[in-house]
Amino acid sequence: MNRIKHLLGRTISSIKANGLLVTIKRIKAWLVKRFLGQKYLRKKTYYNDDVLHLAFYPSGGLGDYIISRVILEEVLELSKCEVTIFADKLDFARAIYGDVSSVYKFWYEYDTDAYKYDLALWVEHFVHVDSLKESRVLRFSPKLATSARYIVKNRHDLYVDVGQQCWRERIQFERCRVLGLDRWTELRMQKAFKVTTKVVSIPLDKDSELEWSEQFQGKQYITINYDADAMISNRRQLKMWTAENYKIFIKMIKESFPNIEIVQLGSDNAERIAGVDRYILGQNLEYVKHILKNSLCHIDCEGGLVHLATQLDTKCIVLFGPTPVHMYGYEQNINIVSAHCSNCMGLHEMWAYECYRGCKTAQCMENITPEDVYERLNKVLLNEDN
Repeated sequence: MNRIKHLLGRTISSIKANGLLVTIKRIKAWLVKRFLGQKYLRKKTYYNDDVLHLAFYPSGGLGDYIISRVILEEVLELSKCEVTIFADKLDFARAIYGDVSSVYKFWYEYDTDAYKYDLALWVEHFVHVDSLKESRVLRFSPKLATSARYIVKNRHDLYVDVGQQCWRERIQFERCRVLGLDRWTELRMQKAFKVTTKVVSIPLDKDSELEWSEQFQGKQYITINYDADAMISNRRQLKMWTAENYKIFIKMIKESFPNIEIVQLGSDNAERIAGVDRYILGQNLEYVKHILKNSLCHIDCEGGLVHLATQLDTKCIVLFGPTPVHMYGYEQNINIVSAHCSNCMGLHEMWAYECYRGCKTAQCMENITPEDVYERLNKVLLNEDN
């Protein structure tokens, strides 16, 4: 009876969160796996051609999509693949993977179809092997088959088997800290992948480059972001720098560098910071790529635009509060870590919105002063930063 209540509760929650159609598809996938069995699905072959069929599912935010690409690029070095990208944010997927695949499907279709592919990889903080047709993968790449088998065989040692996401991630962060790993190198899955670089290829659209050129006409500018993924609607994440500090910071820039424009990026519902010269909010990522690529410096909290700008060789000043710098910081960027408090991500379920110490405001971010950020930006603009 308790199990029935549990399943009923999960079904109702799924309908509320994802809709009836998605829930039906997920139930169908569960029934197929439950009654046909995992062994049957793993062994059955669905393709009989001369190319490896790969299902690739990067999950998370924009930064996660970018980082996950390092695994796809390594796989493509080992074997020619016909790639299907599954994602919950198709605009992110096309922006990051548009040069390696023309087939995109929603994440819930991965639940129902992953077992049909020769190889299916779901990438988050771990690389999950959800389908492995060993004879097929061996035929195209023995090395890739070995990597996938290693993950399957050592699953219990590689993963953090904790249901609650915040606890699972926190344990993984601490593991990485002890082992000297970060958000990129954790994807090695010990011996499965190499991950020797933190640089991936980001496709750039020529039409959007022309649009950028026409709009900015050679003007110099810096970019800022006062936005973050809305994991809970209408709530601002603690990791964001305060609007008040941004306003003071912008005033300082304008006094010292009146010919340099300030461009604010973000979603269409981001709060506009007073004093900004241009608001580029809610624009497509192809256009945003070129804005970031040509920015003198990007100022932000840790997030997707930092990862994107860094891949495009733009120097970033990144303000760290809750997010662990040992996981998400890039060596080539200027990473400012709050001296008041930092690295509380995952300590409790609401870490992104509620201070673990019980403070009403995010003192970690408030205590990174406009003077701190301006001093570092001043060095960048004067070419004095090392």
